[in-house]
Amino acid sequence: MTSMSISRTVLLFTFLLSISNQSFAQAISKAYQKNCVIEQVSEHQGVKGKAFAEEDFTAYCYCHAEFISKNASNRQVNELLMNPKAKPGWLKALELKAMKACISLDSKLST
Repeated sequence: MTSMSISRTVLLFTFLLSISNQSFAQAISKAYQKNCVIEQVSEHQGVKGKAFAEEDFTAYCYCHAEFISKNASNRQVNELLMNPKAKPGWLKALELKAMKACISLDSKLST
């Protein structure tokens, strides 16, 4: 192989890897968002005497899932894809940061 051929191969591999990581992030985002909505509805039952619906948490959970997808490393994303129900320590720390960021963006949630 020539150096030009090797460079093209490396470039192609890098491109394909970046596309696959983006797909993984999107997959984790959708699954994570769905779980987030279910958890939020359950956790907020009876708060302030109001019955909450899934729609009440859609924007918050979208923000939360996007934050996790964008801030988790490739290894962390793969870990969550392998076990979506897992709650490792790094995820708990990242979720706390996501919660702070997303609540400040959604004025309905901060009241």
